[in-house]
Formats: sequence, structure tokens, C-alpha cells
Amino acid sequence: MATLLALPEELLVQFFKIVIEDSGDNPAEPVVLRLSSVCKFLRELVINSPILWSYIRLRGFRELKAVPLFIERSKTCLLDVTVHLDVIPYIAPNDLPNYAIPRWRSLTVGGSESNQISYFVQAIGNIATPELQHVRLFPRTTFDCVDEHVPLFSGASNTLRTLALRGCVGCLPPFPNLTKLNIFRLLCNYQQFRQLIEGLPSLTTLILPELLDRLGFDTLPEPDPPSRSMIEALSLKYFAVGFINTYLTLVDDPPILKFLSMPNLEYLEVSGSRAAEYGDLSGKEYSALRALCLRDMIFPTSDAALYRSFSKITRLELDNVQGLDLLRAAQDEGGPLSWPDLQTVVCRFPDEESCSELEKFLDGRSRLAVHVPVQRKNDVQEIGRNHDIRFLSDEPYRLITSENFPRSDWDEDEDSDNIDDYLDEQDLFDEMYEDYEYEPEFAEMDDEDDGYEDDEDDAWPGF
Repeated sequence: MATLLALPEELLVQFFKIVIEDSGDNPAEPVVLRLSSVCKFLRELVINSPILWSYIRLRGFRELKAVPLFIERSKTCLLDVTVHLDVIPYIAPNDLPNYAIPRWRSLTVGGSESNQISYFVQAIGNIATPELQHVRLFPRTTFDCVDEHVPLFSGASNTLRTLALRGCVGCLPPFPNLTKLNIFRLLCNYQQFRQLIEGLPSLTTLILPELLDRLGFDTLPEPDPPSRSMIEALSLKYFAVGFINTYLTLVDDPPILKFLSMPNLEYLEVSGSRAAEYGDLSGKEYSALRALCLRDMIFPTSDAALYRSFSKITRLELDNVQGLDLLRAAQDEGGPLSWPDLQTVVCRFPDEESCSELEKFLDGRSRLAVHVPVQRKNDVQEIGRNHDIRFLSDEPYRLITSENFPRSDWDEDEDSDNIDDYLDEQDLFDEMYEDYEYEPEFAEMDDEDDGYEDDEDDAWPGF
């Protein structure tokens, strides 16, 4: 502790800022309150550092009571707000002006039902959000779009930089400065998709996990389907798609991605197997594409031919991929070497057989940097004779992540047990918190000043 306190105050504040950001929702008590309880020096430093009070999470009624304290001590800093509607199903609209909504920089809302999120977003939609740059709406169930969130998006249409939500796009206004869009289970018709892309002239990153790409879906008919021309996304550099359909409902109704042109794409991430290659990505120019990430798939022959056609790839990432022999099929038949400019291969494989496939895939190539899990250290000794082996310690960077949109079909019994354990931990923490006493020389701050009371009814709720 003495070494830590010897650092300049500016560095300490930046360090604590990172700790608060990384801790997310894990600690029962806001990190900033724990820090202010360590010693007099840290207490004074924390209280007088507005940036440390700019992270507000609303996941229980006790935290609702603390909002005025956080808003006051954050002074003029922009606020990053997280709201958990599983625990707070209702927030009185009359209380919303007390939350300094015009200072919100980011908003994350999670709830078990989409109508909870709709209600909250509708409630704040009539309050100006001139600084709002990042919005994430994460219901566990399908987001039924009935335009409740239009006021929020319209009010932030010029400031919004990143947006993540589930399902609907039909009511989204143009976002001229949006750079990153993540839509889980996108479901829309051609006209809606075209309107979406054309309204995002600055978009550099598009993420479509578990794409529902059936244009003929009964609930999304097009009254008079026009001739469908290509939709150009000239600014798009990073694209990720997760396929969950292995079939097409209508033979004459092509998938929606067939019409998306990304001529300046640099990074492509594809997750999920397809029963056949439907033309989603084929037949287009990818002259700028340098990185290809393939995950959780078994190659059909047509897909392998498609990925081999990305001739300028320099980095290839393979995660739980079967059928590597198809990726080098042309080479085996005396054809040209796939990806002649390849420099780096990142491969996570589940067994020795997959390691053998990797060895065959690398055969005949000049020396590459090959990244493999450290657990496979003994399986890649032969590969290490001709290539530079490097071992992976952290999870890979991915555009598609599973934690953003939690499932609604979690095991209820298991979930209940986890919540009970969590509540037990909070009861224990409350006892510690109430018994704690500051040393006399800095005991001037009482519980009311902290924004909390000692009543048992105010114990930290679990989530």
C-alpha cells in the first residue's frame, strides 16, 4: 500500500479509473466507496476526483438513493450509466430529472423482458441527451419494436458513436456519425436493410450475431418488392456475422447479405456452419481484406472455395474449425497456394487430429508466425521446426461475443441458487460495512453523506 500511495495523485486517479471500469458489476459495493474507506489520504483523493464518480450503475434501490451523491461529486463530468431492470422494474419518471440525463455519455440497459427496456427508454426519451455517444440495450427476449425508443435515438442521432441492440432496425433514424453497430438476430426486409446502411455513412464496424437472414419471413413482407440493387457500405472496414440458418425458406429469395457490398473491408469474421454457400459473401471484390477469422464451423466445399478466393489475406484465425484440408484443396490438386501473402496463423483446435490437419495445412509454406493454445505445446513440436510457434494466454479479440445478449432459457434452479448465494454475500458485506469505523482523525463523514442508511431494509440487493 505504501508503494501505491507514493505514486503521483494523477497516476493514482487514472489507475483507480481503470479499476472501476474493469470491475463492471462484479463488486457488491461501488468501488469508489471501497476506495474512500481505505484511509484518509485515499478518501480525500477520491472525494476530490470527479471522474471517479462518473460511473453510475442502478441495480438496486440502495444504489438509487446514492445517485444524488454520485452526480454531485462528478461535478461536470460526463456520466456512464448502467441500469439493471431485473432488479429495478420500475423507475418513477418524476425522478428522472434527478439523474442528470443531459450529461449521460453512455447508457447500458439490461432486462429480462423487452417491455421493461421499452418502458425505461420511452420514459427518458423526452429528456435531451446532447452528450450521448454509446447505447446498449440488452433484453434477454426478443425486442418487439413499437417505436418506444425512437425519441431517445432521434435525440442522439448526431452524437451517437456506438449502438448495440437486439432485433429491430425499422425505426432507427439515420446516424451520420455512428461508427459501430451491433445488432443481435437482425430481422428485416431488403428495404429496411438498405435504409439502415444508407443512413450510416461513417460506419466502420458492423456486427450481426446469429443473423436471421430470411428475406421471405412472413412478418416482414415487402408490399411491392422492387428490383434489388447492391447496397454499398464504402466506410465499412470490420464486419462480423454469425450464421444460424442452415437452410433458406424460399429458393428464389436470396439472403440479405448477398446485396451488401463492402469494397474497403479489412477484417472479416464468420461464425457458424452453413449447409451450403448461398452467395452471402461471394461474387464481390475484397481487395483490402487482410484478416480472416473463421469460428465454429465445418467447411462445405463451396465455402472453402470462397474463403480461398480472398487472395490477399495476411492473417488467418481458426477457432474450432473442421475441414482444414478443404482450405488447401486447390494446392493439393496442383493449383496455386492459397493466401500467398499469409504471415500469421492463429489456431485453436480441440484435439490432436485437428493439430495434424493444421500441420498439413502449413506444409509447403514459408516460415509463418503460428499462435496456438499453450495447452497444445507438446502437440506442435513438429510444426515448430519450420514455423515460429507462439502460445496464446488470453482469449482472442472477437467482434462477436456471447455475453452481450444473455439467453432467456437459463436453468431457473441454477440461477436461483446463484442469486441466493449472492444475497448471502451481500448480507455479510452489510454487517462488515455497518461495523466498520473510521479512525478518529477522519471520521467526519457520516453514512448520510455516503448516500446510504444502516436500516436492514436497505441491504444491498443481488442481481
